[in-house]
Amino acid sequence: MNEETVQRIAKGICQYHQNINRQKLSQYPANLQLAVDKLIIKCLLTKTEPLQGVPDFLNRWAKQLLQDWDLDINCPEDWHSKSLIEEQKPSNFCVETAEEYLEEYGNFQRKVVEKLRLKAFCDCDLYTKFRQYIIEHPIITKGELDTTAILEFSSLKELLIDCYELAPESYKKDGNFYYCGHCGGLMYLKSDGDLRCENRHCLQYKKKPIPFKADSNDLVLWLKQDLRYFMHRPGRPEVRLFNKLKKLDLKEVILFPNLDIYDIHLVFPDDTVWAIDLKFWESAYNLAKKVDKPIPRWKEQPYNECFFIFPDEIKHYSKEYIQEFRSYCTVPLKKSQVMFEGAFMQKVKRKLGKQS
Repeated sequence: MNEETVQRIAKGICQYHQNINRQKLSQYPANLQLAVDKLIIKCLLTKTEPLQGVPDFLNRWAKQLLQDWDLDINCPEDWHSKSLIEEQKPSNFCVETAEEYLEEYGNFQRKVVEKLRLKAFCDCDLYTKFRQYIIEHPIITKGELDTTAILEFSSLKELLIDCYELAPESYKKDGNFYYCGHCGGLMYLKSDGDLRCENRHCLQYKKKPIPFKADSNDLVLWLKQDLRYFMHRPGRPEVRLFNKLKKLDLKEVILFPNLDIYDIHLVFPDDTVWAIDLKFWESAYNLAKKVDKPIPRWKEQPYNECFFIFPDEIKHYSKEYIQEFRSYCTVPLKKSQVMFEGAFMQKVKRKLGKQS
């Protein structure tokens, strides 16, 4: 069993989950059915207890770590500690591994960004303000959204409103919605009645769920799925790092410069320019395959150095994550260009200390 089979399964699981949401359940996606059929044949050939079809696979193997499957899998090392389904949904690793389906999965998010760039072409500040608002407001009341759309984003009113949909009533506990104390995202109810954030990495911070206050006559909205995954999830550490850097004695710090050519642009007192691209991926191998070119340069303020930064939410993946990313990435990267968020902050402070 190889990497391609796992990718087919991941794509099929994502399609299956999306079909459930769209209430299109006539049959299992072809990618999933064919891949599971291959697994069954492999089980028979290796005299392993065979799977009983797709439902059995989804209920058992897909929820296990790949290293716990009953078959040998020829795949990247960091895949072995991942599972494809978490809490009855495709895991973040599953979405990443689906490859081209990752692009389809983020169709709405790309359309939002394209429209935003078009509307804010001559106003980079408006672009950044809109992106930051989305990141900082994963949940909102309809009354607040309508007011904000008119007063602060009049030229982007329809686009902003289209980013949200009704929060699911099934997420309520004792009649109230709750949001995560770490990332601010809407929490859902597990089968045991406990609340859990969609971003599983928030669990390590052990922050209490916070009741979302809303008038009983108002509607509660949350970001659409694409935006939760592709904009809010990585956006929270991007904005957090930006806010930390703003507190330092830097000459300039810009979030999403030049309509998001990269994530953060910072200028030191000696006019040294650094560019930062923050990446929040489960698999270093999957990320390395996506990074196929250097961080682009901003012509108006070309950088002296550039960095790929990983959020502290995954720092427990340790140096092995960094090593795997560098070893598989086709863009030549020095060890000093790749690090976790906390280490980067220390690097910035050391450079500032030398200039003071």
